[in-house]
Amino acid sequence: MSVPSAPISASTPPGWQKFTEKPDPATAKVVAKAMQDKTFSVQSMAEMLARRPAHERSTMSGLIASQLRGNVALDFLKASAGVRLVRPKTPPKQVPKPEDGGAPGRNESLEALDLAAPGGGAVDLVELAKRTDDVDDASSMAYLKKALDDVNLISSGKTPYSQLRRTALEKVAGTGQAHLVEQMGFRTASSKRTGQGTLSTQHDLVSSYWRTSFGEALGELAEKLKVDVKEGDILVNSPRVLRKLEMVLAPKVLDNLKIQPLKGETGISVLRGATDSSLNWKEILEGIGATPSAYQLYELAEQDHPLPRPKFAVDAHADLARLITSSAFSRLQDIARGKGELAPVCATVEHLILGLTDKLGPVRSDALTADALRSLSRLLDIVVEDPNPSTALRAVDLMMDEIAVVLAVAKNYGRVDYWKTMQDVLLKRAPSIAPNVGKEIELSSHLMTSGMDALGTALSIALSARRGGEVSRATEKVDYFETGMLLGKLKKGEMAKPRNDVVVAALNPSTPFESSPAKNLVEGVLEGLKARKRDDPPFALILDTTVEDGLAPFTGRTRLDEVLDGLKGAIADGSLEVFLCKSFQKYASFGTGKVAAGDLTVLSQKDGYASQRTQAEALLHELDLDLARHDEGQLVIHMLKHGNQDEQALMRSAAGNAEFVNKFCWPVTNTDLGSPYVDGIPLLLRSKPEGGIAELFQKLALVDWRGSFAFLRTSFVDLIPGPWGAPTEAQQEDWYTRINTGHESKQAMVEYFYALGHLATGMPPGAKKPTQVSLNMKGVKDHWDALGGVRDEDDADIARYRDSIKASYCAFACQNAVFRPDVLPMLVAFFATPTTGVSIETRRYLAGELLSRANFLKTLDTDTLTNLCDRAMVGFRIPGMDKPDATVTLAALCRAAEVLPGWAMKPQAQGLKDRLPDGDSKEEKRLRDLIEQALKA
Repeated sequence: MSVPSAPISASTPPGWQKFTEKPDPATAKVVAKAMQDKTFSVQSMAEMLARRPAHERSTMSGLIASQLRGNVALDFLKASAGVRLVRPKTPPKQVPKPEDGGAPGRNESLEALDLAAPGGGAVDLVELAKRTDDVDDASSMAYLKKALDDVNLISSGKTPYSQLRRTALEKVAGTGQAHLVEQMGFRTASSKRTGQGTLSTQHDLVSSYWRTSFGEALGELAEKLKVDVKEGDILVNSPRVLRKLEMVLAPKVLDNLKIQPLKGETGISVLRGATDSSLNWKEILEGIGATPSAYQLYELAEQDHPLPRPKFAVDAHADLARLITSSAFSRLQDIARGKGELAPVCATVEHLILGLTDKLGPVRSDALTADALRSLSRLLDIVVEDPNPSTALRAVDLMMDEIAVVLAVAKNYGRVDYWKTMQDVLLKRAPSIAPNVGKEIELSSHLMTSGMDALGTALSIALSARRGGEVSRATEKVDYFETGMLLGKLKKGEMAKPRNDVVVAALNPSTPFESSPAKNLVEGVLEGLKARKRDDPPFALILDTTVEDGLAPFTGRTRLDEVLDGLKGAIADGSLEVFLCKSFQKYASFGTGKVAAGDLTVLSQKDGYASQRTQAEALLHELDLDLARHDEGQLVIHMLKHGNQDEQALMRSAAGNAEFVNKFCWPVTNTDLGSPYVDGIPLLLRSKPEGGIAELFQKLALVDWRGSFAFLRTSFVDLIPGPWGAPTEAQQEDWYTRINTGHESKQAMVEYFYALGHLATGMPPGAKKPTQVSLNMKGVKDHWDALGGVRDEDDADIARYRDSIKASYCAFACQNAVFRPDVLPMLVAFFATPTTGVSIETRRYLAGELLSRANFLKTLDTDTLTNLCDRAMVGFRIPGMDKPDATVTLAALCRAAEVLPGWAMKPQAQGLKDRLPDGDSKEEKRLRDLIEQALKA
């Protein structure tokens, strides 16, 4: 028998006044009791707290949360998540003018900070100093300095953040949690770059592309599992792999194969008998998506360990309450609702963190969870306070590991959550089929280990209904090129008689030379249906939907909606089955976190005989994989449920950068030089006339070199074949490199790609047609001279990005000059005038190059510096200077030193000190001061 709740008070709870005067556990307990007894609503309390000053709201919310229990505690978390901070309108405090007359904020502690506002050049230190100087207020300079001290503390060490986290978590992890600690840094696939900075992920076993480059890691993980792997034994993701091998292996080979799950009857299994040396087993198994989940391998090693005992000294609910009501989180929400490049990224972080209040919330008395929430809070400070977008994006990458830990410990999600979430997401993106689903159309979604697993499973189901047969690739030019690994044998006719009723296509290609209109795809499928006979199995359309664009500007519909709307009648009458295949392996919600997973969504006739068979086969594949309850399943479901609305916003943001790169930074005139911009797709392919583009990309110091799609920062993938298939080994120099644009500013895109793009196409700034391609210092000088000849009124984009264009040529020269000192005059010319229009990351890179190359000089005396300045003037124009002298070079060195934090300048500082004469000019004094500060760092 239920007991009715007491009436809820409409004013304030007992003890509220004392609690506001002295917030502590004792006063919070009185207030919380009214909520626990349901005489005061949790919603009213959340709204009252939202009117307190930012730092008070966080402290008071945490105290109240710590006193609540059961469903009331969870309800309070959810109510707090739904209420934003109410900011009072108060005038900013005035900062007194310094006694020495200098600019407020211009002090030693701020010189080395990342003071480049996203999309707006350098931060005005005078304006910054006017902020309320409150260390608890995320809008204040004091809070900024505290957060950036964190950045510099992390960056000045030699240990990557993820490695620090593994060390820290080892001390708090309980029984059965070691695998979660070992996974820190594993989710974000490795960059092939070295020296990516310590605010980055690092893991000894991580692969640049787990599905194909996992060999060494797989061996080490198998050892942890104590698996006795003999000759011919291969670890695969499911016992159902044997069924999928029927597509590509002859019966006599299949007869020698056996398969056994490692534990129980599902999940990772050992395939035995793969001893035929004439077969490329690695390629065959990769092609059908048989690679085992790395996270499940980690987890299986501790599967039989008991759960850790509760640690009542920690309270993850109180920690989460403090986090989501903090001043920093409120600032994150403000950025998310703005128009800067970080807006969609911050919106994603906001939704994923608020989503932690869903379901049963985090495990309350778990030390690992509490520690992950503390790290989330620290990284959040960096995201919202460090105005350098690249640093913020690195911090977001790291946040995904912390969120994954909280989710994996709680294990709140299961298979039903995945099914419901994927259906909700699909019907949001394809609303035209919503009235048909459940009535005429059966819809089911199944969690796979990769996109190729989804594709291989779809083909296996479709072909098994036909007793073999070849598939048609009607969309050859826009096909996802890696499907060739799977379809090669079938396409060459090495299997049974060809068929035309199984079509593999890509909604949007990862090699975007052209985009097939949804109308063409629909018409092609409907035309194919005309040849279908009454007793034939349903026509099968297998559609790769990994790269989904957003709403079209005129129709307001997604391409997925257009396709399914055109085909829903054929699905409903049983003549067509549609298999939607999606990869999450390198990202979920496009760019926010790596997971080893994919999705297979099947649409078929409701209650049709063939449909029931197809749906059952798909379900059996999912059940045998058994992913949803494991670590990666928790993160996938959470990201889909709480971040799906952000996926397409992230796509639009990155695609905007791709369009800009294609138009301004690296325009191409034909497909031999690269792909055009395809609306909504953040991917571009580039080459150069004589080939060999990969080598030049590999020298780009500021762009990640990765093995798949972009994360949040811009990256590239080399050796990508074009739409006509992979070239022969002798033609490899003609392969393309794919640019995966991220969420940095437009000025950063210019700095990354303008020089390489214009040099590779022989298009100096302002040129109307190509000239000679010259990828050397002569070409750089010619382009620099051409840039000086373009007036601002002639080209608005060049006027806007002129400094970033110069920086791009400087970076190219630094990365490609044979003799290092050759670039010194150019760098002096660059830093001779203010460089505030250039992103802080690029300025820091070029500053480091200038100071390190200055150490090649024997001395920095007046004659040497004047000579260096003369050489700069001869080769590279310095605007507004007719007769520069040593002072100009010293000013350039000072500007370079000012943008570097002390720890970054320290390696060059002693050499510069030894080479700098003891002069008394203000430039020499300033440079000596900066050198001394660096030596003390």
